[in-house]
Amino acid sequence: MPYKVVVDLSHNEQLEDFPEFSLGEDDYDVEYIDKNDNFDDFDLEDYDILFIGNIQHSTKKDKFTPDQLKSIKRFVGAGGGLLLASGAGGDNDIPMKQGSIRVLYKITGVRQFWNGTILEASSNFLVKKQNIIINELFSHPITKGITELVLPNCTFFNLTEEEVEDLILTSEKADFKYFSDDDVNQVGKVPVCVVSKFYNGRAVTIGSSDWMKEDSDFGIDAGDNLKFLSNIIEWLAL
Repeated sequence: MPYKVVVDLSHNEQLEDFPEFSLGEDDYDVEYIDKNDNFDDFDLEDYDILFIGNIQHSTKKDKFTPDQLKSIKRFVGAGGGLLLASGAGGDNDIPMKQGSIRVLYKITGVRQFWNGTILEASSNFLVKKQNIIINELFSHPITKGITELVLPNCTFFNLTEEEVEDLILTSEKADFKYFSDDDVNQVGKVPVCVVSKFYNGRAVTIGSSDWMKEDSDFGIDAGDNLKFLSNIIEWLAL
């Protein structure tokens, strides 16, 4: 049986195409909740994995409602997988009470997606400072066989005190450019990829979405990005 992935586009996600070749055509099916669709009309229980790629909150329509949060919690809690990818700008400083992606913190273990972008030291970026090269990863099924990742336009997280495992950190020399005032400050080692478990389900949260793009020199074909995605899908669908 192929894995069934549903891609949400109804919350103003910027990553609109899932790289459907990553596991092979016979290995999984991809369906989309389009921009004008009602998220509530979709039964998540019909799928193995929910993918949310780089929400850019701007209007009331792209925030999560209490009913949508309950639906996602039920889905993951019953054994579903959530792949949540952010990007430069993070959660745009939208408060949780307004329905930003922060509301998923009990599932993801992430309380804040910082509003800005990581700028790495010269030995840790590819061509431009915002294209982070990762060569050191903690041991986990999703990092098995991975020696190098490229994560463009990436933010970092504040984590909850609940069980969450940070697998990828920036270098000690990493800076962060804050979009609110364009200040650049050193942040050092901060988490940019975490995994968590929520009852019978699992979640992977990554600070970058552009690493999954098919039309980028720093996207899915860079480093071991393709294998990384394959590992994530297989782990979430277990």
